[in-house]
Amino acid sequence: MFYYDDKDLVFTTSWQSLSVNSKFDESLKKLWNEKEDEGLFRYKYKEENVIVLPGKYGFLAVLNIDRGTKRRKPNIFTSVLEPFNDNLFNFTKVNEGEYLFKFNNTSSNSSNTDDILAINTSPLGYFHSLILPKINSKLPQIIDEYSLNIAIQLLLLSASPAIRVGFNSLCAFASVNHLHLHLYYLQYKMYLEYCDIEYFSGPCYKIIDYPSKGFVFVLKSGDSLSSFVKTVFIMINYLQQKNIPHNIFLTRALTKDLNTGDFNDLRNCVRVFIWARISSGDKRMDKFNPATCELFGHLVFKDKTEFSEVTENSVTKILKDITESSFLLIENDIKNLYLNIS
Repeated sequence: MFYYDDKDLVFTTSWQSLSVNSKFDESLKKLWNEKEDEGLFRYKYKEENVIVLPGKYGFLAVLNIDRGTKRRKPNIFTSVLEPFNDNLFNFTKVNEGEYLFKFNNTSSNSSNTDDILAINTSPLGYFHSLILPKINSKLPQIIDEYSLNIAIQLLLLSASPAIRVGFNSLCAFASVNHLHLHLYYLQYKMYLEYCDIEYFSGPCYKIIDYPSKGFVFVLKSGDSLSSFVKTVFIMINYLQQKNIPHNIFLTRALTKDLNTGDFNDLRNCVRVFIWARISSGDKRMDKFNPATCELFGHLVFKDKTEFSEVTENSVTKILKDITESSFLLIENDIKNLYLNIS
C-alpha cells in the first residue's frame, strides 16, 4: 500500500529539475523496473526512433513497432455507454504480479483499498502504468469525479514535469471496458504545456491555434481540487450522456508571469484537456491511432513507412478531421453549461 496525504502534492516543478524524484516517483520507477526484470511485459520498451516534426507544433513522433505487433488485441465497442461485461477481458483477470501498489490518501475519509496502480504490459512510454480506480467494483470505462480526482492527485504526487495522465472513452480508442487511465512519463517539452488558451465560458477555456479542437481547464496552487473536479466533470458528464466519444489529457503546464505577461520555465499548474471527437472506428484514421496521447501531440507509430512519411501537415489534417466537427457541434452547449459558474 502506498500512503500519502494532501501535503505530499507538488504543484510546482521545472524541466531544470527533471532528475528530481518524489517518494511516489521513486516507488513507481523502482517497482516498474522490477516488473520488467521479471519478464511481465509483452516487450521491453525502448525508443526505436524519435523525431520532433519540423513546424510550429513540435509534434513528437515515436516509432514503437512492438506495441503494434505484441499488444493484446483490442475489443471493439459501438457505444460510449456500454455496460461492463465480465465475459470480456478486464483488469481483475490479470496476474496480480502486474500490480505496482494500492494507494490511499490518508487526508481523505475514504476507506477504499481497491485503487491500484499497475503496469501496462504493452507500454507506449517510460513507466507506462494504469490507474485502476475501485478495481473490484468492475466499473465500465466511464470516468467519474472520484477517478478524475485521484488521477490528478497521482499526477501531483510526482516531482517531475514529464508526468502525464490520459483517458480514452469507449469509441475513442479505449481497448478495455473496465475503468482505467494511463499514466506515463514523456520527457519532452510539448506545445500544449505552454500554448495560449482563450477564455470561453466560466472556468472553461478553448485551445486556440492547434489542430485538435477542444477545451481546457486550469488547476492552480491554492484551488480546491474537489471543486475543480466537479467543474470539469460537468463537461465530461455532458459528453457521456450524449454518447459522444471523448479523450482527456492531464499535464503540468505553465502560467504567465502576472507582471511581465511572459511564461517562465516553472510548471506551476495542471491543464486538463478535453476533446470530443468522431468515433475511433472511422475509416479516416489509417495512419496512426489518434487517441489521447496523439491529440496532445505525442504520436505513436507502429509502422516504419508511416513513421518515415509523417509531416506536420499530415498530422494536422488528421487531428482536425477527427475533432473539429464534434467541437463545433457542442460548442454552444458547453458555453451554456458554464455561463453561471465562476
